Amino acid sequence: MRLFFLLAKIPYLCYKTIMEKAKITKEKIYNFFEQPESFLAKLVQLFIFALIILSIVLIVVEFFYVQTFEKYKTLIYIADYFILAVFTVEYVLRIITSPKKVKFFFKPFNLIDFLAVFPNYLELFLHQFIPTNAIRILRLVRIFRGVKMLKYGSLFKKVFRYKNTILQSITGVIVFFIAFKGVIWILESYGFWISNADLGELFAIIGFALGIILSQKIGVSYDKFIQVEESAVRLYGTLQSLTLILNKIEPGLGTRSCQKWAKEFLEILEDPRADNYKIFKVNDELHQVIAKIENVPADLAAFHGDICRDAAFCLSKKVRLTPKAYDTLLHQSVMLYLALTAVFIPGITGMISVIVATYVLYGMYNLTQDFDSIIGGEFNLISINISELKYLANNK
Repeated sequence: MRLFFLLAKIPYLCYKTIMEKAKITKEKIYNFFEQPESFLAKLVQLFIFALIILSIVLIVVEFFYVQTFEKYKTLIYIADYFILAVFTVEYVLRIITSPKKVKFFFKPFNLIDFLAVFPNYLELFLHQFIPTNAIRILRLVRIFRGVKMLKYGSLFKKVFRYKNTILQSITGVIVFFIAFKGVIWILESYGFWISNADLGELFAIIGFALGIILSQKIGVSYDKFIQVEESAVRLYGTLQSLTLILNKIEPGLGTRSCQKWAKEFLEILEDPRADNYKIFKVNDELHQVIAKIENVPADLAAFHGDICRDAAFCLSKKVRLTPKAYDTLLHQSVMLYLALTAVFIPGITGMISVIVATYVLYGMYNLTQDFDSIIGGEFNLISINISELKYLANNK
């Protein structure tokens, strides 16, 4: 009887062993693609990345170099189908081995992977039912393959950051100029616009000059930024020293006095609408504490003087921004240059020029705007590091 039960249990044990091995294999395959650590996994990632680049090249050849495409059409189609096969196998393996398939499918990068594969099969299916021109438009969806490269390598994740960047702040301006140039491009194609202005060299010189002017403004703004950070660090060091000295004379006196001063100073510094002259009252309260201990001004008075000087410097730089007339002229010059670029540089060259010039020049201008304000700024992307003073103000 016992032997019978053992024999009956064998199929269950085999099934359990197979399922456990299958689970381990699935985890290995999933990690192979999602968390590549071995040499082979990284080599496969590099191979897929190379195929993405090749796919983009094939799209460019097909739509912009028609004669070359027609000459090597068969070879290009073979390469395209091979790329599609590799991308399909990769996607299917990843989704099959994923522990949470629905969540996996709706992740942004995985949706891009789906769009890089599925429309190609839709194109093959519809090839017999819809016109060739419509098929060619559908083939343009293959451009999503290029977006796949964002997944591979930390370099691309850093380069293509969008959230909390200058690019996010100026997206509206970039979209406006792209749309503006797009309308002009359509008019050019129908012969209703200037298409042979030949002003490329002139615009290159003007753009270079604007870039130099903007870089100089960035340099000046950044110098001010660094000076204020240095003053904030000096303030922290002076307040710490004063705290230790006052605590030795009367336990807790230095902590209470300097912490109160730091809190009120930070409230004034971080509020763009605050009255900077309120610092006089705060300085006077700290001076009264020192005067009770040091009747004749000496070392503690010198500490107080250093604190007053650095505080006044930080607060003065908060309100001393680039002169309005100069800033307005610079802003208008950049906008005018971008508009003229869209108007007078024709075709694809003009579109690329507009995109690059808008991102670089208008981005540089807005970077100077954010640097100019030591706290907050127009986009609240760049602020001085006052973590030491905040620690002093909040540490009990």
